[in-house]
Amino acid sequence: MISEACGLCAWPETLGVEDVQRHKGALIDVALRMRAEGKEPLARVAFRGALYWQRWLLAKEPGLHEEARVVSGLEFAREAGDWKEADRLIAHADASSALAELPFVEHWKKLIAQHLPEQVSDEHELEEAFQEFRKHPSEEAAEKVRSCATSIAPLGSPVPVHTILARVATDLGQTDEAEFHLAALVVCRPLWIPYVVQLAEHQAKLDLPRALRSIEAARCLFGPDFWLPL
Repeated sequence: MISEACGLCAWPETLGVEDVQRHKGALIDVALRMRAEGKEPLARVAFRGALYWQRWLLAKEPGLHEEARVVSGLEFAREAGDWKEADRLIAHADASSALAELPFVEHWKKLIAQHLPEQVSDEHELEEAFQEFRKHPSEEAAEKVRSCATSIAPLGSPVPVHTILARVATDLGQTDEAEFHLAALVVCRPLWIPYVVQLAEHQAKLDLPRALRSIEAARCLFGPDFWLPL
């Protein structure tokens, strides 16, 4: 299953609020443990997953625990290094009559203004390295992409890092490496079905029973027709 690929569980047992809350808490616990073990890139993946579910809860129960959920979401975004997501949460706060004038909004706006440009710059550098690899594919060009991603991974958002590394690994036919990065992306964005489909396809090349377990887990969560073309 997905947890077999990168060591992190992507999904709650169900999409019920209580199960999602429980799963979010488990991801936070894993993130803190990974950080304590010096596994910062994986810690950021887990924090990014917790952030996703926090935003899901905000959408699922609008207005309920809104301030606490937005503030916690901002903290998860910071720990994941994803200031773009922090900016989206502040936009949510700005649009809320209950939150817009609260002191935390201005505080986080200042933090976002400080950190977001660096994230954008780092991701632009990574994208440039990847485009160079696509123009002139070689192990040397791939290594430059990996080097750039490795420097960003302990500092920035895991989403662009694993997106680019999955594409490089796929282009080079490195199925097991692609599986790892796609599994991390499913933890970061667990309800994004194209990631799940790509992951299962890569798993099937290596271990068909594992791919079938991932598909069955997805069917239980999304429904039997999730595999159909979007």
